[in-house]
Amino acid sequence: YVGKTKGTFEQATHIKSKLHAIGRLDADTTGLLLFTNDGGLVHHVTNPTSSTHSSSSSIKKTYQATIMGHYNATSPQIQTLLQQGVDIGSKYGGMTKPANNLLILSHPTAKSTCVEITISEGKNRQIRRMFHAIGSGVLKLHRCCVGNLNLGNLKEGEWRVLHKREVEDGLGWTVRTLDSNGGDKKRRGSGKENVSRRKKQRRRR
Repeated sequence: YVGKTKGTFEQATHIKSKLHAIGRLDADTTGLLLFTNDGGLVHHVTNPTSSTHSSSSSIKKTYQATIMGHYNATSPQIQTLLQQGVDIGSKYGGMTKPANNLLILSHPTAKSTCVEITISEGKNRQIRRMFHAIGSGVLKLHRCCVGNLNLGNLKEGEWRVLHKREVEDGLGWTVRTLDSNGGDKKRRGSGKENVSRRKKQRRRR
């Protein structure tokens, strides 16, 4: 139960390796975080234009969000997100690509909508800025999937090591054995540790 444990991530997991977060969650977002000691995997997942992708499709991330306003599938604002993308400001990357998918899940209140949105980019606070651009705002945000990996039965604060096959099938990445300097020894084996962790990010802005 990492989120409730004092000390470093290494002390909590007993994994003696320098781990890098694959992407991040802002202070008000919950959900799936991936950690690895393979810098190549970080680049593969977070860089939409990485040459390591087997096709033009990059790694997608799926979020569930509760947003302000009452929307349905045919609302013009929702269609804009799906068909055109929106301008989140030049400081934050300008125009986004259209969302890969956007589903209306429910209406918790008369003035709010719960949605599931999938994107293939990773601009700073992109989901929040996209909904702000259509005149809405995010009340709650939760990342539930990265590639084909999801949280499964993990509770907030829990973690587990991913199996080699999960990394290959879920992220399209061949697991490598790394030397002590992080270099590639062989394109096989399971020496690289990949960790799936669910937590609430408490990073100060």
